[in-house]
Amino acid sequence: MAVRHARSRWLLLVVLTTVATAPSSVAAQASAQASAVTPQTERPLRFDAAGRILVITPTDAARWKLAPPYWPLGADWSEARLFATDTVTGAAVLVAQRVDGARVRYAFSREDVLRLRSVVDAAVVAMGTVGEGARGSTGLVLSEPAGNVFVRNQTALGLSVYGAAAAAILSGDGAAAGGGYLLTAGATFFIAARTVRNRPVTRAQTILSFHGGTRGAAMGAAVAALTEANGGPGYGTPILVGALGGTLAGYQRARSMSDGEAASSGFAADLAAVSTLGLAGALGAFDDDSTRSGNHLPGRAKLALGSAIGAAVTGYVVGPRYARRAAYNVTAGDIDVTVTSAFLGALAASSVLSSSADGRLRAAVMTTGLLSGALVADRTKVRHADRTSADGKQVQLGAIAGSLMGGGLAAMAQADVQPTLALTAVGGMIGLALADHLVRPGADAGPKRGVLTTGSVTGRDASSMLSRVSLSVVPAATSLALGMRGSATAGVSAGGARQLPLRVRRVPVVQIAF
Repeated sequence: MAVRHARSRWLLLVVLTTVATAPSSVAAQASAQASAVTPQTERPLRFDAAGRILVITPTDAARWKLAPPYWPLGADWSEARLFATDTVTGAAVLVAQRVDGARVRYAFSREDVLRLRSVVDAAVVAMGTVGEGARGSTGLVLSEPAGNVFVRNQTALGLSVYGAAAAAILSGDGAAAGGGYLLTAGATFFIAARTVRNRPVTRAQTILSFHGGTRGAAMGAAVAALTEANGGPGYGTPILVGALGGTLAGYQRARSMSDGEAASSGFAADLAAVSTLGLAGALGAFDDDSTRSGNHLPGRAKLALGSAIGAAVTGYVVGPRYARRAAYNVTAGDIDVTVTSAFLGALAASSVLSSSADGRLRAAVMTTGLLSGALVADRTKVRHADRTSADGKQVQLGAIAGSLMGGGLAAMAQADVQPTLALTAVGGMIGLALADHLVRPGADAGPKRGVLTTGSVTGRDASSMLSRVSLSVVPAATSLALGMRGSATAGVSAGGARQLPLRVRRVPVVQIAF
């Protein structure tokens, strides 16, 4: 009996000990499991061997004809990025941002990454010789999504142009004019926001659509003057049509452009139009005609305005060639610096003339200064460095600040008009140079057209091949040109198609202009 009670007490002690230690055991096990969880680090990868393409948009995928099996995305995404998940095996993940806000991830092996990279490289090189968009010196500088900047710019157009033009059309009734302004300005925001929500909008589209909207409004006003419009509706209708048409045309045309191509397109349009007006003024197109009555323009002035409109349209068409075919890289920030330099050149040229100078002479001198300022910026700034859009805006602010300081000195000295213009121009030039020095833009990347790239070229090899002296040929022609006999023999792919393996060597090559 005593033995039975002893066993019962021993079993009760074991149970109580187990219950007391169970929570601590569970906690210890949970802590061990938590400590065993390690964070996974993903590092961004470039889609090309040259290391310049970080994001691909549906526009890029369509332009480069990316398709399965190396490209798994369909049509419901806005942008895609590549991240390395394992540096040892080379595994990666393709992360796609869908239009509904969700993210989709696709696992890529090292072979998949190399295959996709070779396809992208081949597409960029091919677009460098034929077609539009990625061709030329900005072929590897792609335009990324603009985000809310497009909405902001279009809202500004709605407040300043669309709404004002709608109010002018309805100017016969004060209440209708005010309501039309408010409705048009407000609707502009929601239309732009919906556009960004449903499809990707690049920075190039943002640049050129805003530029086209403002210049389209100016062209509409010129058309109203040419047709001798009378009253608010006569001016409001062509201005609204021109602004909307310019916005849509810029949006569509910039779909396959880089930022530099879009900016150079607008710059060429402005330069062509202003130069045409300056030349017409130098020829006396805007001289006062006392024989005409009223506010009607003389025939030569109408001809000048019509020529300026035609020159602007031509500038939009041929302008991207400046960024595509230059022997150096042209960015949107470079264009901002060029525009500022051109304006300062015109201002400096006007300061050498007396206030009593003839209007024709003033127009000729200012036009010459405008073109000279643009040329100086191209030779001394653009070809030596690459500026981002933020860099370009900061340089413009520096030029404005320098001009204000120069004008302030002139005001303190109570200078006349011409010395004031000179000090303002000189201050702007100094401010431009100092601001450009402060932003420290990167060295010019050189022309991107004709870059010989493969998926195996990385690091120092890629940077050495992105030189000013380069050659672009198809793989078969490359094999023949480099004399790759034996190692470049034909093989049979899985699908039965014959292929030529490509091996890259450093050889002296020459640049081909196209």
